[in-house]
Amino acid sequence: MSEPITVLAPIKLASGKTEADLLEASSRFQENFVSHQQGVLRRELVRTAEGEYLDIVQFRSMGDAEKVMEAERTSPDCMEFFSMMDLSDVDMEAEMPMYRSLATYT
Repeated sequence: MSEPITVLAPIKLASGKTEADLLEASSRFQENFVSHQQGVLRRELVRTAEGEYLDIVQFRSMGDAEKVMEAERTSPDCMEFFSMMDLSDVDMEAEMPMYRSLATYT
């Protein structure tokens, strides 16, 4: 049995973008891309500070997470969502940290 994987993706708003813009783009990204990906268990967008957010995504397995992240690289829906973000300090070639679930509580 595979262990769930959680990805914590920090987001900083691009210049001129608002939280409302981010929420609208996030909803489209969810509807047009994420909801069609196998292995995505849950996704949550949270505010961490003024103009800064965290996209929390839980996957069924490491393999599922890797497949979705690969699909993101060529997805127009993903690129639209990314256009809301200030990516000037982000190394797009770096691997996103992934965390294995040890225990899940509800």
